[in-house]
Amino acid sequence: MLKASEKVFIITGASAGLGRCLALDAGKRGARVVLIARRRFALQEIENKICSSGGEAHTIQVDIREAEEVRSAFRDIESLWGRIDILINNAAVVEPLAPLVSCSDAELLNSLKTNVYGVYLATKEAMKRMIKQSTGGSIINITGGTGQHPYSGWSAYCSQKAAINMFTRCVAIEVAKSPIRIMAICPGSFDSHMQRAIRAANESEFPERSKFVRLYEQRKLANPKELARIIIDISLVDWPEMSGRVEDLRCTEFRKECSKRGIIFSGDWA
Repeated sequence: MLKASEKVFIITGASAGLGRCLALDAGKRGARVVLIARRRFALQEIENKICSSGGEAHTIQVDIREAEEVRSAFRDIESLWGRIDILINNAAVVEPLAPLVSCSDAELLNSLKTNVYGVYLATKEAMKRMIKQSTGGSIINITGGTGQHPYSGWSAYCSQKAAINMFTRCVAIEVAKSPIRIMAICPGSFDSHMQRAIRAANESEFPERSKFVRLYEQRKLANPKELARIIIDISLVDWPEMSGRVEDLRCTEFRKECSKRGIIFSGDWA
């Protein structure tokens, strides 16, 4: 496994949930971590935690939906640390949780730009820098089981995660002759503000709400800190064969592959 202390990480959606845990885990390992999200105050708190524990972090307030803000952020990162080794595209929204005909144009556009366009923008800017580096780099897109399993009342989110899966496969082909790898990871259901939003949904508009309520009540939601550790481990493994793959952390076969490379899983979740 490669040393995190030699790497520059960029984590989008770093202000809360899985993104926050990813940033703290990478920082704890001594990586230089760039925190990207819209909420500067929350990012600053995470930056302070990383720096107080001996790590290095840099906060950039960015609306991932805005191309010029993303381009400016990556220029700043290049000027600051000179390289980009690992990008984790984590920023996402689960709303709207309603049938398509009930969704407003603004809701649909916001989810599309956050969950898909933002991933395109960040990946493109990271790749420009990685191409110039002899060591290349790694990109991990956080996807979901919804990219393969349709839900009534979740047509926007499900189709957008499916788009990210195909995007990952296509970009992997484009960079196949370079030392850049890109993969998508589905973490499964985990405790987060997104899960709270799902449980608060109107069941008449999102019929699957009760399923997610049961997962919470039965304590079958994964701990985001544990997921972050696994994802950071995967990002640091020299594993070029993973490029272009879309993998689920709940998959037994994938877990076996990971264990052969020293990545340990503890527990099961939905």
